[in-house]
Amino acid sequence: MHLTSDFDRLPKFLIADDGRDRFFVVHCHAPRFIMEFTEEEDAIPVWIDNPTNLSDEAGDRLMAEAGDFFVAQIDRKS
Repeated sequence: MHLTSDFDRLPKFLIADDGRDRFFVVHCHAPRFIMEFTEEEDAIPVWIDNPTNLSDEAGDRLMAEAGDFFVAQIDRKS
């Protein structure tokens, strides 16, 4: 596998928290983004990279993967 950047060395997703009660998924591969997951609102990505070349279908799939990752990690901690 050829690495194209230092970000490729990271896992695809990471879980982050603010030390209190906010939880995030960080997507480390392009297009990179951070999503906060709450019970009250839909998760909306904050884009680090511009997702202009991302189709709606690919974006929907990526958001679903981030949500699935979040749920799996939270379930694992329970």
